[in-house]
Amino acid sequence: MILDRLEHWCDYGWPNDRFRLAFEYLEKLDPDLEDGRHPIDGDHVFNLMQTYQTKPRQGELFESHREYADIQVVVRGAEQIWWAPRSSLQVVAPMANDKELQAMISAATTLVLSPGLFAVFFPPDDAHAPCLVHQQISTVRKACIKVRM
Repeated sequence: MILDRLEHWCDYGWPNDRFRLAFEYLEKLDPDLEDGRHPIDGDHVFNLMQTYQTKPRQGELFESHREYADIQVVVRGAEQIWWAPRSSLQVVAPMANDKELQAMISAATTLVLSPGLFAVFFPPDDAHAPCLVHQQISTVRKACIKVRM
């Protein structure tokens, strides 16, 4: 898992060139882009633009992926994301459509994602619970770039 300022994305040794495409796209992202799926490089790199209300953590689950890394960038609002190694969690719903769900635990690392920051969650080990309340329930606008590994 990586959490950093967006302007530092080029300081990392990314595992493939698809990450460069994703971050170059994010540098030019229109914050008013309509919600939905937006291709960057076919099924290899795409943006899932989302607008939603943050949720309390009670009843929420961790997710992890098999094939795609997530690059998450909040363009409006702020949310808390919980992170834990997948191996420390109990599977609730096995892998299907590149997503596995795990039960929440209290020993997770929390981070706050706000405009100007990015978080990367790598498959399959970076389990994460996004969209959670930070300070108060609020509306968040977020780009979730999926990068095929």
